[in-house]
Amino acid sequence: MEVTKKSADKQVIVLEKFMFKLGLADVLRLTMFGTLISVARDITRLPLHLPGHTSIYWMGILVLGKGLIPKFGAGIVMGMVSGVLAVLLGEGKEGMLIFFRYFMPGLLLDCLAPLFNYKLESPAVGAICGAVASLVKLAVNFAVGLLLKLPLALLAMGLGITSLSHVLFGAAGGIIAALLIKRLKPRLTNWE
Repeated sequence: MEVTKKSADKQVIVLEKFMFKLGLADVLRLTMFGTLISVARDITRLPLHLPGHTSIYWMGILVLGKGLIPKFGAGIVMGMVSGVLAVLLGEGKEGMLIFFRYFMPGLLLDCLAPLFNYKLESPAVGAICGAVASLVKLAVNFAVGLLLKLPLALLAMGLGITSLSHVLFGAAGGIIAALLIKRLKPRLTNWE
């Protein structure tokens, strides 16, 4: 009995130290969410012609994944997976720099969620996290434009309306994610 207890303890230690103290099952689930972010953007090409409209599902899926797996590193894993897939699928015109457009909102969400005690099931917290993550995506787009030496006047033109629409769409995605977290979390008791 003692031997099995020691081996069970070793398994727990191995699973806890897989990546960012996330278990293998958590990393696989986060990989699924990260893949969904990248593929959803490619599949759902909504002809809204509004800047930031992809943040409804992009930030929604990101906040949903972080809310269902509220551990540090969850946003980083989702951001890395979706960023690598975006590079491999050839999304955008930025080349390999598009990775950062996907990675940075996940990194920010990992830093922002502990400030709210991981209460992403609250619509207000979901809206704030989604809006700020969407603004970070816009800031990364601006920074990539500067790195690619695009004219500053072209980058700054319409930045106010663009940032407002990013905030609105990101907040909407965060609210939808919060409502889904509230409904799904009690049903996913065996995820640990």
